[in-house]
Amino acid sequence: MGTATQIDATVPVPGVRGVSLVALAKDPFGYCMKAARQGDGLVRLGAGPVRAYLVSHPDYVRHILVGNAANYVKGSIMDGIRLALGNGLFTSDGDFWRRQRRLMQPAFHTRRIQRMAETVGEAVDASMASWAPAVANGAPIDILRESVQINITIILKTLFGTDIDEERSTRLHDLTDQVFAGMTRRVWTFFVPSWLPTPGAAAYGRAIEALDQEIYALISARRAALADGDAGEDLLSALIQAEDAETGERMSDRQLRDEVFTIFLAGYESTATGVAWAWHLLSQHPEAATRLGEEVDRVLGGRRPGYDDLAELTYTRRVVSETFRLYPAFPMYFRGSVEDDVVGPYAIPGGANIIISPYATHHDPRHWDDPEAFDPDRFTPERYDSRAREAYYPFGKGQRMCIGEPMSLTIAQLLIATIAQAYEVRTVPGAQITGRYAMTYQPKNGLPVILTPRG
Repeated sequence: MGTATQIDATVPVPGVRGVSLVALAKDPFGYCMKAARQGDGLVRLGAGPVRAYLVSHPDYVRHILVGNAANYVKGSIMDGIRLALGNGLFTSDGDFWRRQRRLMQPAFHTRRIQRMAETVGEAVDASMASWAPAVANGAPIDILRESVQINITIILKTLFGTDIDEERSTRLHDLTDQVFAGMTRRVWTFFVPSWLPTPGAAAYGRAIEALDQEIYALISARRAALADGDAGEDLLSALIQAEDAETGERMSDRQLRDEVFTIFLAGYESTATGVAWAWHLLSQHPEAATRLGEEVDRVLGGRRPGYDDLAELTYTRRVVSETFRLYPAFPMYFRGSVEDDVVGPYAIPGGANIIISPYATHHDPRHWDDPEAFDPDRFTPERYDSRAREAYYPFGKGQRMCIGEPMSLTIAQLLIATIAQAYEVRTVPGAQITGRYAMTYQPKNGLPVILTPRG
């Protein structure tokens, strides 16, 4: 951490020019991306007495997330998110976070992810069967909505060991959409005086309460099943039975709720959004879609992909990586500085709000050649060098890197390979596809596609 002398010796962080705070209120994500184009990857967001900084230079991101991570905590900017996620891995700090990470790590072991592949295949098969009438009639389906439904099925089966009907799946999807919308609004209230009422607060609270009821019911049912001798192969069972090696303690229902809430919301939404964007990009780049189809034909020979096939599906993985470069799972996330610090040549005061943006880094021509182009071959061993690795962090960096990254990437790769084996996918001609920030970055009005059977 920087001393007072070091702080005095640094240059001030440049402020935003030509971007009004009215734009922040109307479009926070657009405001931040315009701001990120200024300076050299660290810019001060003007908001009266509020001290907020947007960081996108890979060196500065590494300093905050790795080099001096202890000085950058999940500060007050996360308060609106904590209303929903509680004190889970995504929002906690310090010793409590380390304890929770220890307890949860075994639940994300590679062996568990390997077993999940069968669940993924069954969920995709069921969805593809339901698409048959639309495929036969050349009618569009919304690949974002379908990806969400598939991922909800996968997450619930993997997380809770339970199947759900379409009605309940739809209810969970609607509730989580409401919770994400509430988080998106509340995260920007750090710019607003605390005495001002914020729109949608009551609806946000009701959505959290309704989703709480669903989660607590699933926790109660799983505890009862374990007491009756159920083997408990799901993630929730692993979390319920996990003991801290140092204290012997297990998680309370409230702690389980916070972690499950986080896994459920972050898990299905981020993966489903990535899969949808991948199909939109492949639709725009038929040569890439052709290469993808040729690879799945060669590797799979018509059978359903399994976990062991992923190592051979190298182009499929590059498609996933490039999609998350252009559309990172969470395009912005947040920290708060504890003490004064020096980041590069710049002084960062203690008590500042920090916004880190993978989206801005991934689209910056100072760090990527032709950054707006869809080019999966950026991730070949020859091209994905140390410079690119530093500038690529869709799931974070350092010890706070998302614990669910391997699971998300596995699901995305399996889904894309399975669908590519069966269909050619093209975005509906004339469809206006624009993004919107809702914690994740997703197609604003869905993503309608036409599926044509291959072969």
